Amino acid sequence: MSSPSPRRPSTLAADRVRAMPRPLGASAAPPYGKPRDMSPAQPATSSAGAAAASGNAARPASRGAPASAPARANRSTTIGSAAREKRDHVFVTSIVVAFVLLTVALAAVKMNGSMQQDRSRTAVSGTLSKVYEQQTAFRILNQRFATWPELKARGMTVPETQRVVAANASRSHWFMSVRDTSTGIVCSRTGELFDDSPFDRQPSCSGTAK
Repeated sequence: MSSPSPRRPSTLAADRVRAMPRPLGASAAPPYGKPRDMSPAQPATSSAGAAAASGNAARPASRGAPASAPARANRSTTIGSAAREKRDHVFVTSIVVAFVLLTVALAAVKMNGSMQQDRSRTAVSGTLSKVYEQQTAFRILNQRFATWPELKARGMTVPETQRVVAANASRSHWFMSVRDTSTGIVCSRTGELFDDSPFDRQPSCSGTAK
C-alpha cells in the first residue's frame, strides 16, 4: 500500500492577506519572505575610496615639490654652458697666442738672416777693396794688374770664411769674385786702369743665406 503524497501548503491564507485593503501609500508586501528594507541606501565608503580621498587631500601639500627638479636642470644647463664657453675662450686665446709667437719667431729668423747677409756683403766688399789696393800698388810697379796667384805671393789673403771663386787680370783691367761660405753671398768687382778711387766701382753681390 503506497504512502499518501505530502500535501502542499495552502496559499489561501496568503491570498486573503494580499486581498485585504491597504492604507494609502503602503506598498504591497512580497508574497513570501521578509519584507524589503525601504530605507534610503547609504553610500558605502570603501577602504580604497578612503585612501583615494586622503591622497587627494594630501596632494595639494606636495604640489610644489616637483618644481625643484626643473630648477636643478636649469642650473646644470647654465653651469655646463659657462664651462663650455670658458673652454672655447681658452682655446681661441691659445691659438691667437701661438700664432703671434710663431709670427714673431719667423720675423726674428728672417731679420737675423737678413742681418747676416748684410754682414757677409760688407765683409766680402771689404776684401775686394783690399784687392783694389794691392792691384793699384802692383800696377805702379809692373805697368799691369796682377793675377790672383801673384797677389797671394805678395801676401794677399782672404778670411777663412771666404773663397776666391774666379779671378783674371790684364794690362788694363782686373776681375775677382769672392764667396762667403757661411751665407752663400757672392760679390764680384772689376778694376780699370783709370780708376781714381776704390769707391769708383761698387761690388755686385748676389745669393741668399743657406
